Amino acid sequence: MKLTERLENLIQQLQKDVYEKDEIFRLALLAMLSGESIFLLGKPGIAKSLVARRLKFAFKNGTIFEYLMNRFSTPEEIFGPISIEDLQRGVYRRLIDKYLPTAEIVFLDEIWKAGPSIQNTLLTIINEKIFRNAGVDMKVPMKLLISASNELPAEGQGLEALYDRFIIRYIAHGLEDTGNFNHMLAGVTDLDVEVDEDLQIKHDEYDIWRKEINKVQFSQATFDFIARFRKAMYLATEGTYYISDRRWKKSPN
Repeated sequence: MKLTERLENLIQQLQKDVYEKDEIFRLALLAMLSGESIFLLGKPGIAKSLVARRLKFAFKNGTIFEYLMNRFSTPEEIFGPISIEDLQRGVYRRLIDKYLPTAEIVFLDEIWKAGPSIQNTLLTIINEKIFRNAGVDMKVPMKLLISASNELPAEGQGLEALYDRFIIRYIAHGLEDTGNFNHMLAGVTDLDVEVDEDLQIKHDEYDIWRKEINKVQFSQATFDFIARFRKAMYLATEGTYYISDRRWKKSPN
């Protein structure tokens, strides 16, 4: 089976009984394979968290961490509680098992409500896939971070750096087709889904794909197009619209 056919079949199985979310599944899988993160903008109750929970089945024995942020959320709820035993010995170490630093798929709802201490740690995890615990840098297994909110980050709140990390941004909607809506009302949509093991992504396989993706070379035509686009955007907005060098670097990947 060709890789494209395999991924197509994988997507079809992941979204079983989930309607009108094909594009989100495809973009999320794209973000996963390219080592990036995705932000979903949309009202509550339109299956954003369901998509995240289903995506853990893209991997064999995949793990997920999900959390609904609020302004009282603490780092302990996201990254794990402090080990009292270690603290008594003067070592500041978190118990990270079953928290974000050990998950492959991460879903953070209402992400802009996170406090500065959570945001700063997330920046390092997203950028470098590293979590510092007890003074030691550990590589996190996170393959995909899906964040969601019903609003864009407020200006002047220091959220620009975190928002810039989400290379893929998508506006999610509720069901529009009447037939799909009726099927949703009458049917049962499970959080779990059966996925053929032959379709699931193996961890060593994923690592190989990531290395191969980094070897892709851009043609001169691609560089020329980006240069023309940057110039046209600058002229059209009189230099007011800004795309960071980070986003230019990561977007073609």
